[in-house]
Amino acid sequence: MATTVGDRRIGDHTPLTVAVADARAGREAADVACWERRRRHRHVRLWVVCLEVVAAARNEVDAEFRLARYVRRPMHRIGDVPALRYTGVPEPAPATCEQERAAYPLAALVCQHDQTPFGELERVHVAAYVRALAQARARLRGAVGGVGSPCDGQSTSPVGELRLQWWRVHHRVLCLAGPGEAPTRANELAASIVDDAGGTAARVVDLRPDDGYVDGSGRRVHPATTLCPEAVGALWDDYDAAEVDVGEETAVADVLARAAVQVWKTFADDARSVFR
Repeated sequence: MATTVGDRRIGDHTPLTVAVADARAGREAADVACWERRRRHRHVRLWVVCLEVVAAARNEVDAEFRLARYVRRPMHRIGDVPALRYTGVPEPAPATCEQERAAYPLAALVCQHDQTPFGELERVHVAAYVRALAQARARLRGAVGGVGSPCDGQSTSPVGELRLQWWRVHHRVLCLAGPGEAPTRANELAASIVDDAGGTAARVVDLRPDDGYVDGSGRRVHPATTLCPEAVGALWDDYDAAEVDVGEETAVADVLARAAVQVWKTFADDARSVFR
């Protein structure tokens, strides 16, 4: 029995290397065709955004709760899409003049020795972050005052008084952007991550296009062929949602509202699945 792939027929006597190469070429052609269908002749590029996020924490475990597990993760227009981001490991960060004071959930001090996944300490941090997202959204909507206002239940004592230190994490995030839109889209992703007082907690430290690469044989490899189908679909769904209002504060406020719901729901669903 023989199967047609591309312009070759793969049968019992076809060398395996040729069969694999032709099958791969067929898959890549299909991936590119799918990408072009979603692109619809728009001048859009794939971009890689690197975000640095800083938060005060007591130790490495606390930093993991506050920077990498459920909170302070970038949100696209369509929500949190794990296929479109890579989160690093929290590491100690030096304090800066702008970070002399830190908001920190006072309730977390009561259960500071709890290191249980989905335990009280992590629940406190998730709940505090949801409140901070709500405050950030309200501020963008013009419902509250200055950026320095702390959330309910937060401490604004200097870091040293609470025996905290600064920790940071880096996110590598994928997004699509049209001509001139990439910096704005990167800043939108940064604005989707807030500190305990509802201010922006992330900054863009790198932004570069991904136009694929040239392999060892000199063949141009399209970026669509390096992504999983879930990532490709999410990228275009996200850009379709952002195309008409890139950078608009009302759109960012909607992202923050969606983030507040999704963060709590994801945490609660995961906790229930573990303790069933």
